[in-house]
Amino acid sequence: MAATGRADLAEAPERLGSAPLVVRASRLVKVYGEGRSSVRALRGVDLEVRQAEFRAIMGPSGSGKSTLLHLLGGLDTPTGGTVRIGDVDLAALGDRERTLLRRRHMGFVFQFFNLLPTLTAEENVAFPLMLAGWDPGRYRRRVDELLDLVGLADRRRHLPQELSGGEQQRVAVARALVARPEIVLADEPTGNLDSASGEDILAIMRRSVEELRQTIVMVTHDPFAASAADRVLFMRDGLIVRERAGLSTGEILDEIKQLQPRRSA
Repeated sequence: MAATGRADLAEAPERLGSAPLVVRASRLVKVYGEGRSSVRALRGVDLEVRQAEFRAIMGPSGSGKSTLLHLLGGLDTPTGGTVRIGDVDLAALGDRERTLLRRRHMGFVFQFFNLLPTLTAEENVAFPLMLAGWDPGRYRRRVDELLDLVGLADRRRHLPQELSGGEQQRVAVARALVARPEIVLADEPTGNLDSASGEDILAIMRRSVEELRQTIVMVTHDPFAASAADRVLFMRDGLIVRERAGLSTGEILDEIKQLQPRRSA
């Protein structure tokens, strides 16, 4: 499959420049532990993401990319700096308020699916809407739409253990999209999938950006997955060191090689 049916990314910076900001991180610092044993995972990261933009974040293990994603989603709190979702400063919210913000405005996709094992595919997809108090008649129509989108309408009554890995991840993506969140945060969404299933997931995510105007921030080690994004951020040692738009898989591989530490002769 070509790069997941994406639009011409040469126009992406101009197209996105006038879109409203939905995520803004400023001077973001995260330190784990104290004293000599402390680890500085983020060292002052600045990031802006606009509506209907697909960002990929790449970097070596330990570069801070998953930490950054967790801070953007309010799943962890920074040691310093701020994260704003729209006009809301996450630091100004209590635990309950952050939970409600995530429930109403964010969707999450994880590498290991995180499906509830006792619920069917359609029940897993519907779960965020049930928590949000949607009327059953309304959420059933929305669940039908999402199961059709991810190609699982005929597998709706199967439990997770009765689905393949690719099918489970499609359920997880449908669950992330079902409440029409402004922002979807994805941590290695194709990491446990074969190449064909991974391409399907990326195509679904691309459609959510282009057709539903949702914003996606994705952490990945996979250059092909990153090539589906509008922009790729490259991290090293807790900092964003480069940002590129419209890269091919080969160009991303070249960028990654430059991030690797040079061996002394």
